[in-house]
Amino acid sequence: MAVGTHTPTAPGAVRRPWFRRPRNKEALAALLFLAPNLIGFLVLTLGPGVFSLIMGFTNWSGISRARWVGAENYIELMADKVFLTALRNTLVYTVEFTPLVIVAALLFALLFNQRVWGVPVVRLLCFLPIVTDFISVAFIWSWIYHFRFGVLNWALELLNLPAQAWLGDVRWAMIALVVMSVWRWVGYYAIILLAGLQGIPSELKEAATIDGANGRQLFLRVTIPLLSPALFFVLIISISSSLAVFEQMYIMTRGGPRDSTISISMFLYQQGFRFFKMGYASAVAWILFLLTFMVTAFNWTIRRRWVYQE
Repeated sequence: MAVGTHTPTAPGAVRRPWFRRPRNKEALAALLFLAPNLIGFLVLTLGPGVFSLIMGFTNWSGISRARWVGAENYIELMADKVFLTALRNTLVYTVEFTPLVIVAALLFALLFNQRVWGVPVVRLLCFLPIVTDFISVAFIWSWIYHFRFGVLNWALELLNLPAQAWLGDVRWAMIALVVMSVWRWVGYYAIILLAGLQGIPSELKEAATIDGANGRQLFLRVTIPLLSPALFFVLIISISSSLAVFEQMYIMTRGGPRDSTISISMFLYQQGFRFFKMGYASAVAWILFLLTFMVTAFNWTIRRRWVYQE
Protein backbone atom coordinates (compact mmCIF):
# COMPACT_ATOMS: atom_id res chain seq x y z
CA MET A 1 0.00 0.00 0.00
CA ALA A 2 1.49 3.31 -1.10
CA VAL A 3 1.67 5.99 1.47
CA GLY A 4 1.33 9.57 0.16
CA THR A 5 3.61 12.24 1.43
CA HIS A 6 2.42 15.69 2.40
CA THR A 7 4.70 18.66 2.75
CA PRO A 8 3.45 20.75 5.62
CA THR A 9 2.97 24.45 5.08
CA ALA A 10 5.57 26.59 6.78
CA PRO A 11 4.43 27.97 10.10
CA GLY A 12 2.75 31.35 9.71
CA ALA A 13 2.50 31.05 5.89
CA VAL A 14 -1.05 31.63 4.67
CA ARG A 15 -1.96 31.02 1.04
CA ARG A 16 -3.65 34.17 -0.30
CA PRO A 17 -6.60 34.07 -2.67
CA TRP A 18 -5.57 34.75 -6.27
CA PHE A 19 -7.21 38.18 -6.34
CA ARG A 20 -5.22 39.34 -3.30
CA ARG A 21 -1.82 38.57 -4.76
CA PRO A 22 0.03 41.82 -5.67
CA ARG A 23 0.40 41.06 -9.38
CA ASN A 24 -3.17 39.85 -9.77
CA LYS A 25 -4.50 42.83 -7.81
CA GLU A 26 -2.88 45.21 -10.31
CA ALA A 27 -4.26 43.25 -13.25
CA LEU A 28 -7.73 43.19 -11.69
CA ALA A 29 -7.63 46.93 -11.00
CA ALA A 30 -6.59 47.62 -14.59
CA LEU A 31 -9.41 45.39 -15.86
CA LEU A 32 -11.95 47.23 -13.71
CA PHE A 33 -10.80 50.58 -15.09
CA LEU A 34 -10.97 49.24 -18.66
CA ALA A 35 -14.30 47.47 -18.16
CA PRO A 36 -16.65 50.39 -19.05
CA ASN A 37 -14.87 51.15 -22.33
CA LEU A 38 -14.37 47.46 -23.07
CA ILE A 39 -18.04 46.66 -22.48
CA GLY A 40 -19.05 49.68 -24.57
CA PHE A 41 -16.78 48.55 -27.40
CA LEU A 42 -18.12 44.99 -27.32
CA VAL A 43 -21.79 46.02 -27.08
CA LEU A 44 -21.84 49.12 -29.30
CA THR A 45 -19.08 48.48 -31.86
CA LEU A 46 -17.80 44.94 -32.19
CA GLY A 47 -21.14 43.25 -31.58
CA PRO A 48 -23.14 45.32 -34.10
CA GLY A 49 -20.24 45.08 -36.55
CA VAL A 50 -20.20 41.29 -36.49
CA PHE A 51 -24.00 41.23 -36.63
CA SER A 52 -24.08 43.48 -39.72
CA LEU A 53 -21.38 41.35 -41.36
CA ILE A 54 -23.60 38.30 -40.99
CA MET A 55 -26.74 40.18 -42.06
CA GLY A 56 -24.94 41.32 -45.20
CA PHE A 57 -25.30 37.77 -46.48
CA THR A 58 -29.03 37.57 -45.77
CA ASN A 59 -32.32 38.94 -47.01
CA TRP A 60 -33.75 40.59 -43.90
CA SER A 61 -36.24 43.41 -43.43
CA GLY A 62 -35.46 43.99 -39.77
CA ILE A 63 -38.69 42.32 -38.69
CA SER A 64 -39.07 39.18 -40.78
CA ARG A 65 -36.97 36.08 -40.42
CA ALA A 66 -33.57 36.44 -42.09
CA ARG A 67 -32.99 34.27 -45.17
CA TRP A 68 -29.43 33.36 -46.16
CA VAL A 69 -28.61 34.52 -49.71
CA GLY A 70 -24.81 34.31 -49.70
CA ALA A 71 -23.03 36.97 -51.76
CA GLU A 72 -26.20 37.94 -53.63
CA ASN A 73 -26.41 41.38 -51.97
CA TYR A 74 -22.84 42.24 -52.97
CA ILE A 75 -23.36 41.02 -56.53
CA GLU A 76 -26.55 43.06 -56.80
CA LEU A 77 -24.74 46.16 -55.52
CA MET A 78 -22.18 45.98 -58.30
CA ALA A 79 -25.03 46.34 -60.82
CA ASP A 80 -27.09 48.87 -58.85
CA LYS A 81 -26.95 52.15 -60.79
CA VAL A 82 -28.01 54.25 -57.80
CA PHE A 83 -25.28 52.72 -55.63
CA LEU A 84 -22.65 53.28 -58.32
CA THR A 85 -23.84 56.89 -58.59
CA ALA A 86 -23.58 57.24 -54.80
CA LEU A 87 -20.07 55.78 -54.90
CA ARG A 88 -19.01 58.22 -57.60
CA ASN A 89 -20.56 61.18 -55.77
CA THR A 90 -18.82 60.21 -52.54
CA LEU A 91 -15.44 59.98 -54.26
CA VAL A 92 -16.00 63.32 -56.03
CA TYR A 93 -16.97 64.97 -52.75
CA THR A 94 -13.87 63.53 -51.05
CA VAL A 95 -11.52 64.62 -53.83
CA GLU A 96 -12.94 68.15 -53.81
CA PHE A 97 -13.38 68.64 -50.06
CA THR A 98 -10.12 67.19 -48.72
CA PRO A 99 -7.53 69.39 -50.49
CA LEU A 100 -9.67 72.52 -50.16
CA VAL A 101 -10.22 72.16 -46.42
CA ILE A 102 -6.56 71.28 -45.75
CA VAL A 103 -5.23 74.28 -47.71
CA ALA A 104 -7.77 76.62 -46.10
CA ALA A 105 -7.03 75.22 -42.63
CA LEU A 106 -3.29 75.66 -43.18
CA LEU A 107 -3.75 79.30 -44.20
CA PHE A 108 -5.91 80.00 -41.17
CA ALA A 109 -3.47 78.18 -38.88
CA LEU A 110 -0.64 80.37 -40.18
CA LEU A 111 -2.81 83.42 -39.49
CA PHE A 112 -3.72 82.20 -36.01
CA ASN A 113 -0.03 81.69 -35.25
CA GLN A 114 0.68 85.39 -35.77
CA ARG A 115 0.64 87.78 -32.84
CA VAL A 116 -1.70 90.29 -34.42
CA TRP A 117 -4.55 92.21 -32.83
CA GLY A 118 -7.90 90.54 -33.46
CA VAL A 119 -6.57 87.05 -34.16
CA PRO A 120 -8.27 85.49 -31.07
CA VAL A 121 -11.61 86.84 -32.28
CA VAL A 122 -11.07 85.41 -35.78
CA ARG A 123 -10.04 82.10 -34.23
CA LEU A 124 -13.28 81.99 -32.24
CA LEU A 125 -15.39 82.85 -35.29
CA CYS A 126 -13.70 80.13 -37.38
CA PHE A 127 -14.24 77.50 -34.71
CA LEU A 128 -17.85 78.51 -34.08
CA PRO A 129 -19.42 76.58 -37.02
CA ILE A 130 -18.21 73.20 -35.77
CA VAL A 131 -19.87 73.65 -32.37
CA THR A 132 -23.09 74.95 -33.93
CA ASP A 133 -25.92 72.50 -34.48
CA PHE A 134 -25.90 71.37 -38.10
CA ILE A 135 -29.63 71.98 -38.52
CA SER A 136 -28.96 75.67 -37.90
CA VAL A 137 -25.96 75.60 -40.24
CA ALA A 138 -28.03 73.95 -42.98
CA PHE A 139 -30.82 76.52 -42.53
CA ILE A 140 -28.36 79.41 -42.90
CA TRP A 141 -26.71 77.98 -46.00
CA SER A 142 -30.02 77.03 -47.58
CA TRP A 143 -30.97 80.69 -47.26
CA ILE A 144 -27.62 81.78 -48.73
CA TYR A 145 -28.12 79.44 -51.70
CA HIS A 146 -31.83 80.26 -52.19
CA PHE A 147 -32.57 80.99 -55.84
CA ARG A 148 -34.87 84.01 -55.32
CA PHE A 149 -33.96 85.37 -51.89
CA GLY A 150 -30.43 84.07 -51.36
CA VAL A 151 -27.55 86.38 -50.50
CA LEU A 152 -25.28 84.73 -53.06
CA ASN A 153 -27.60 85.34 -56.01
CA TRP A 154 -28.24 88.87 -54.75
CA ALA A 155 -24.48 89.51 -54.91
CA LEU A 156 -24.33 88.03 -58.41
CA GLU A 157 -27.11 90.33 -59.58
CA LEU A 158 -25.15 93.33 -58.31
CA LEU A 159 -22.33 92.19 -60.60
CA ASN A 160 -24.78 91.70 -63.50
CA LEU A 161 -24.21 87.94 -63.39
CA PRO A 162 -27.02 85.39 -63.79
CA ALA A 163 -28.51 83.80 -60.69
CA GLN A 164 -27.97 80.09 -60.18
CA ALA A 165 -30.07 77.35 -58.61
CA TRP A 166 -27.18 76.29 -56.40
CA LEU A 167 -28.92 73.35 -54.76
CA GLY A 168 -31.25 72.57 -57.65
CA ASP A 169 -28.75 72.38 -60.51
CA VAL A 170 -26.76 69.22 -61.20
CA ARG A 171 -23.73 71.35 -62.11
CA TRP A 172 -23.62 73.30 -58.85
CA ALA A 173 -25.22 71.17 -56.12
CA MET A 174 -22.12 69.18 -55.16
CA ILE A 175 -19.87 72.25 -55.31
CA ALA A 176 -22.29 74.13 -53.06
CA LEU A 177 -22.19 71.33 -50.49
CA VAL A 178 -18.40 71.16 -50.62
CA VAL A 179 -18.08 74.92 -50.00
CA MET A 180 -20.46 74.72 -47.06
CA SER A 181 -18.55 71.75 -45.61
CA VAL A 182 -15.21 73.53 -45.95
CA TRP A 183 -16.66 76.56 -44.15
CA ARG A 184 -17.91 74.34 -41.34
CA TRP A 185 -14.77 72.23 -40.79
CA VAL A 186 -11.93 74.63 -41.57
CA GLY A 187 -11.79 76.02 -38.04
CA TYR A 188 -11.52 72.58 -36.45
CA TYR A 189 -8.68 71.49 -38.72
CA ALA A 190 -6.98 74.87 -38.36
CA ILE A 191 -6.81 74.42 -34.58
CA ILE A 192 -5.14 71.03 -35.06
CA LEU A 193 -2.58 72.52 -37.45
CA LEU A 194 -2.07 75.47 -35.11
CA ALA A 195 -1.08 73.05 -32.35
CA GLY A 196 1.43 71.54 -34.77
CA LEU A 197 2.83 74.96 -35.68
CA GLN A 198 3.26 75.93 -32.05
CA GLY A 199 5.13 72.69 -31.45
CA ILE A 200 7.87 73.59 -33.96
CA PRO A 201 11.01 74.69 -32.06
CA SER A 202 11.80 78.35 -32.69
CA GLU A 203 15.52 77.49 -32.61
CA LEU A 204 15.22 75.66 -35.92
CA LYS A 205 13.66 78.68 -37.62
CA GLU A 206 16.29 80.97 -36.15
CA ALA A 207 19.08 78.67 -37.33
CA ALA A 208 17.60 78.51 -40.84
CA THR A 209 17.29 82.31 -40.92
CA ILE A 210 20.93 82.69 -39.87
CA ASP A 211 21.91 80.32 -42.69
CA GLY A 212 20.25 82.70 -45.15
CA ALA A 213 16.85 81.05 -45.69
CA ASN A 214 14.14 83.41 -46.92
CA GLY A 215 10.47 83.21 -45.98
CA ARG A 216 9.56 80.80 -48.78
CA GLN A 217 12.45 78.46 -48.02
CA LEU A 218 11.69 78.62 -44.31
CA PHE A 219 8.09 77.60 -44.99
CA LEU A 220 8.88 74.78 -47.45
CA ARG A 221 12.04 73.38 -45.83
CA VAL A 222 11.29 73.82 -42.12
CA THR A 223 7.62 74.50 -41.39
CA ILE A 224 5.97 72.01 -43.75
CA PRO A 225 8.25 69.03 -42.92
CA LEU A 226 7.86 69.56 -39.17
CA LEU A 227 4.13 70.13 -39.59
CA SER A 228 3.70 66.97 -41.68
CA PRO A 229 2.52 64.75 -38.76
CA ALA A 230 -0.35 67.15 -38.06
CA LEU A 231 -1.08 67.42 -41.79
CA PHE A 232 -1.17 63.63 -42.04
CA PHE A 233 -3.63 63.42 -39.15
CA VAL A 234 -5.87 66.05 -40.75
CA LEU A 235 -5.65 64.20 -44.08
CA ILE A 236 -6.76 60.92 -42.52
CA ILE A 237 -9.72 62.31 -40.58
CA SER A 238 -10.87 64.54 -43.46
CA ILE A 239 -10.87 61.62 -45.91
CA SER A 240 -12.64 59.35 -43.42
CA SER A 241 -15.33 61.94 -42.69
CA SER A 242 -15.76 62.67 -46.41
CA LEU A 243 -16.30 59.03 -47.31
CA ALA A 244 -18.97 58.78 -44.60
CA VAL A 245 -20.65 62.11 -45.44
CA PHE A 246 -24.39 62.03 -44.82
CA GLU A 247 -26.04 64.95 -43.06
CA GLN A 248 -25.14 67.61 -45.65
CA MET A 249 -26.81 65.67 -48.45
CA TYR A 250 -29.72 64.42 -46.40
CA ILE A 251 -30.77 67.77 -44.94
CA MET A 252 -29.97 70.19 -47.77
CA THR A 253 -30.61 68.28 -51.02
CA ARG A 254 -32.10 64.88 -50.12
CA GLY A 255 -29.63 63.45 -52.61
CA GLY A 256 -30.96 65.51 -55.52
CA PRO A 257 -31.22 66.84 -58.06
CA ARG A 258 -31.41 63.55 -59.97
CA ASP A 259 -29.22 61.72 -57.43
CA SER A 260 -26.33 64.09 -58.11
CA THR A 261 -25.57 64.48 -54.39
CA ILE A 262 -26.57 61.10 -52.97
CA SER A 263 -23.72 59.60 -50.93
CA ILE A 264 -22.99 56.03 -49.89
CA SER A 265 -24.16 56.73 -46.34
CA MET A 266 -27.39 58.26 -47.62
CA PHE A 267 -27.94 55.29 -49.95
CA LEU A 268 -27.36 53.00 -46.96
CA TYR A 269 -29.93 54.95 -44.93
CA GLN A 270 -32.51 54.75 -47.70
CA GLN A 271 -32.09 51.02 -48.16
CA GLY A 272 -32.24 50.26 -44.46
CA PHE A 273 -34.82 52.69 -43.10
CA ARG A 274 -36.97 53.59 -46.09
CA PHE A 275 -37.12 50.29 -47.98
CA PHE A 276 -36.33 48.10 -44.92
CA LYS A 277 -33.71 46.08 -46.78
CA MET A 278 -31.47 45.61 -43.75
CA GLY A 279 -29.39 42.85 -45.31
CA TYR A 280 -28.73 44.97 -48.39
CA ALA A 281 -27.91 48.00 -46.22
CA SER A 282 -25.49 45.90 -44.16
CA ALA A 283 -23.64 44.95 -47.33
CA VAL A 284 -23.40 48.65 -48.24
CA ALA A 285 -22.01 49.41 -44.78
CA TRP A 286 -19.25 46.85 -45.17
CA ILE A 287 -18.32 48.11 -48.62
CA LEU A 288 -18.02 51.60 -47.13
CA PHE A 289 -15.89 50.22 -44.30
CA LEU A 290 -13.58 48.38 -46.73
CA LEU A 291 -13.26 51.49 -48.91
CA THR A 292 -12.33 53.64 -45.90
CA PHE A 293 -9.94 50.98 -44.62
CA MET A 294 -8.14 50.65 -47.96
CA VAL A 295 -7.72 54.40 -48.39
CA THR A 296 -6.45 54.77 -44.82
CA ALA A 297 -4.09 51.80 -45.19
CA PHE A 298 -2.69 53.25 -48.42
CA ASN A 299 -2.04 56.62 -46.78
CA TRP A 300 -0.49 54.91 -43.77
CA THR A 301 1.80 52.91 -46.06
CA ILE A 302 3.15 55.94 -47.93
CA ARG A 303 3.39 58.22 -44.88
CA ARG A 304 7.10 57.50 -44.47
CA ARG A 305 7.80 59.22 -47.78
CA TRP A 306 6.60 62.62 -46.62
CA VAL A 307 5.76 62.54 -42.89
CA TYR A 308 8.60 63.72 -40.65
CA GLN A 309 9.56 61.23 -37.96
CA GLU A 310 12.03 61.96 -35.21
